[in-house]
Amino acid sequence: MNDILWLTMRRMRLPLILLLLVFGISMFGMMLIPGIDAEGNVYHLNFLEAAYFVAFMSTTIGFGEIPYAFTDAQRLFVFSVIYLNVGTWLYSAGTILGLFLDARFRAVMTRSRFSRRIEWLGDPFYIVCGLGDTGEQIILGLEQRNLHASIIEIREDRLHSLQLHQTISDFPMLNADAGNKEALMAAGLKKDNCLGVITTTNDDHTNLKIAITAKLLFPDKTVLARCESETIAANMESFGTNYVIDPYEIFAERLELAIHSSVKYLVQDWLIAVPGTELRKEIKPPDGRWIICGLGRFGSKVARRMLKAGVDITVIDVREHLLEEFPSSVQGRGTEAHTLREAGIEDAVGIIAGTGDDVDNLSIIMTARDLNPDLFFVGRQEKRNNDDLFKAAKADLIARRSHIVARRILALVTTPLLRPFLEFMIHQKDSWAQRLEHQLKAVLKGHAPNLWLVDIRGVDAEGLRICRKLNISVNIGDLSHNTRLEENQHLSCLCLVLERGSQRIFLPGDDYEIKEGDRLLFAGRSSARKEMFWTLSDPNRLLSYSAGVNLPRGAIWRWWYKKKNLK
Repeated sequence: MNDILWLTMRRMRLPLILLLLVFGISMFGMMLIPGIDAEGNVYHLNFLEAAYFVAFMSTTIGFGEIPYAFTDAQRLFVFSVIYLNVGTWLYSAGTILGLFLDARFRAVMTRSRFSRRIEWLGDPFYIVCGLGDTGEQIILGLEQRNLHASIIEIREDRLHSLQLHQTISDFPMLNADAGNKEALMAAGLKKDNCLGVITTTNDDHTNLKIAITAKLLFPDKTVLARCESETIAANMESFGTNYVIDPYEIFAERLELAIHSSVKYLVQDWLIAVPGTELRKEIKPPDGRWIICGLGRFGSKVARRMLKAGVDITVIDVREHLLEEFPSSVQGRGTEAHTLREAGIEDAVGIIAGTGDDVDNLSIIMTARDLNPDLFFVGRQEKRNNDDLFKAAKADLIARRSHIVARRILALVTTPLLRPFLEFMIHQKDSWAQRLEHQLKAVLKGHAPNLWLVDIRGVDAEGLRICRKLNISVNIGDLSHNTRLEENQHLSCLCLVLERGSQRIFLPGDDYEIKEGDRLLFAGRSSARKEMFWTLSDPNRLLSYSAGVNLPRGAIWRWWYKKKNLK
């Protein structure tokens, strides 16, 4: 507000001086020149009459001569100052209009509105830096999970285009460089309800700058940074960046998992998918020799991961020095049939089109399909507007960088217990994962699950405390029962993790007892989530099912009941 006032006063200083000067001269002139009243006596306008007349004369309203008809001397004076007043008003109005059209003033106004919205933001929120494809998906995911965010984007045209988006326009947005301290502070970094910073720009160095700035200012805030450079990623981790997300490393890990255990890959995909979307069908990448085209940051990480996992690969790249690391290689682009034949496309089981150009990757897939239609096709997609092309290419698996980063970040910020659960699952036998698959399939009904955390503390633990005083145990089955219905109906959800202090129990059964302070991660349908939190908000519903006890509904009678029976 101080900046707005300063800019306004600076631009309007001369117009205001002129207005006051001209108004004062006109007013005192009218007071000094004598007039004649209705009886022919000499009459001088008083201060109020002179000010009133000059005011409506300057704005050309024209109420007439007051309080009596003017003399020729008065009319001559009015004639001399009327154009001076009108001209001064027009000049002042033009200056005000120019002020509102000034880019700097509009920027200050926008920042002021942004600051007010941040000050009024009382719910926990994240600061999202960068509103590209990844940032957009993160914002939509946060909104879908009822989380708030403030946005910093350096590209003004990008902000303008997304302000037309019905959902994203509801979030406070600031056009600024997020690496600057002032921008992060304006976005609410200093507020107690700011959970942390998510930086997803396309430039690793910019993400590094944002992460350093956030950690230096507030070391306790969570920072999640996208990074594809190993050197910069190591730098981020060295000063305490909480999560460094490398989309290519993540995809390489998941592809290796798909090759060795398709059921684990499938369950993992279900749990990190966008809630409500159709569940992916099981994919089974074949065992055998793979061809990898392109050894950039994506291809090299995939190739190293597959070599480490014992998968036989042949790599293709135009840069000879990159091929020296791999025992089987062919120099070329991979878009030509003769290069693919030289790499042994006829007896390969799969091909990964991993160059940095979407057109080249599509060309590789189409050429390879002509030579060997039985291949398993993996394509790297960089631009979101090529979705239809990759869909038409019928690739079995597509590596979308923005999609990978957004899904990982949303999983980390919304369901922190999911990551240890997935890591635990990876180290289990396939039979354990298959059992989990059947359990999930039974409750999800073909759509990706909602994930939610139940924290048995405070108000949500009231029903549990009453049951404990009655020596009645409450288990997970009681919590996941539909308490609206008298018949025994299990909610469409599955408890994945129960955390009790430093102990974690994975896939606890319905008969596992719940204690105050437990945290439980559930996966299921959105209707089940609503019913469960409704049960927790009303202790009487949990008690009536698990303990067969009905508390009085009124506050006074409930207090009396507790005092009498729960001593």
